[in-house]
Amino acid sequence: MNDMPGIKKIHMDGFTGALMAVESFDGTVTVLHGPGGCRNYHTFLSSQCYARKSPENFRKYSQKYFYWNSRMPCTYMDENDYINGADSKIEEILPIIKEVDGGAAVFIQSPGASLIGDNISDVIERLGYSGTALAIEESLISQPFSSSYDHTVRSIIEWKRPKRSDTVKGTVNLLGLPITTRAWEDSLEELRHMLALCGIEVMTSPGAGCPVSGIDSSADAEYNVMVCPEYGSGTADYYESEFGIPCIISDAGAPVGFDASEEWIKNICSVMGKDPSGALGYIDRHRFRAFKTIDKLVYNQRTRGVRFAVMADSSVLLPLTKWLYSYLSMVPVFLEAEPGEDTGCMRSLGEFIGCSGLGNSLGTDLAKAVPYFVFADGHMSETMRLMGVCKAGVDISAPDLSHFSFIPKPVMGALGAMYILDEVFNSL
Repeated sequence: MNDMPGIKKIHMDGFTGALMAVESFDGTVTVLHGPGGCRNYHTFLSSQCYARKSPENFRKYSQKYFYWNSRMPCTYMDENDYINGADSKIEEILPIIKEVDGGAAVFIQSPGASLIGDNISDVIERLGYSGTALAIEESLISQPFSSSYDHTVRSIIEWKRPKRSDTVKGTVNLLGLPITTRAWEDSLEELRHMLALCGIEVMTSPGAGCPVSGIDSSADAEYNVMVCPEYGSGTADYYESEFGIPCIISDAGAPVGFDASEEWIKNICSVMGKDPSGALGYIDRHRFRAFKTIDKLVYNQRTRGVRFAVMADSSVLLPLTKWLYSYLSMVPVFLEAEPGEDTGCMRSLGEFIGCSGLGNSLGTDLAKAVPYFVFADGHMSETMRLMGVCKAGVDISAPDLSHFSFIPKPVMGALGAMYILDEVFNSL
């Protein structure tokens, strides 16, 4: 194993981030302006992250540009389009999309198409679709997945131009929860539940299943609450500059594990003047249940000293690493943040591993680190297991084609902590 060459993770890029961000809204149609080859994987990834297929409507998607697939209609650019431009295809696809789907059409250009200079916004305006169609003209492939996701979510909100009326006290928008988070709908429901126990209502969740029609009400929220700042900082800046809505961000990172979930809740309640006891009691009940389950195991100290690796967004990397180390006495031997790191989370992580004598876990070689567990996206964790780099992988994000769940298995909140514990103890 130690003779294996260095392993480099393949990160999803900004082009994919833009597409997934559009797909994260309920009531949008992602229109891919580019060749058909760019469509195939992304339609599959989107359907894995946010299933919205309706079998009874299958036939209506037999139309040109959809070709029997309801996700991401594509202009199918060919060599002539790259030479002469593809305005005619944009003109043709717009009325078809409106007739077949009716949602807000958001155009994303493939990297190659962005070099040609087709002005999609001009075509949209000329045909009179400015109120129902939007073009993200920038080429975002060189940007990190997370910041591109955030930029696209913000662009859609800016396009909708929500109007602020009266602030609804005790309400928040939940920002920074991407649909590529494992079981994001379960995480969203868990975070909604925890906040509700404190008397806080989630008004909308831009970037995580938010209806396009719900963007208007988002301007009336009292606060924004951040989950992963990599995916929502730009959006939060827009809400604050346009509507004066401040954003609450936890220094502990995303609510992953019992400790970070507590800090996330306490921080929100402290700012909003709410009582956190309901949510803290909920977390404590799950912590006690976990304790009783671990205590009755024959080898209840089996996690002590077990080596692990984490490859995740910095706001997840920080709390997950600290929690596994402090709660289960596991040892991090390889830590890698996804591109687009949050500086605060990375600074806190550096301080933690420095004070704990774990500095070698950053910048080492995964193949030589010999972890027992790899916490990463489903593809990476399963690939590392099959290669013999680790004994077990724990899936915390997309892409993942090998694991399917019929019961809630979120990553965030108290239930997220229970999911991680379940995966760890059943893989030793």
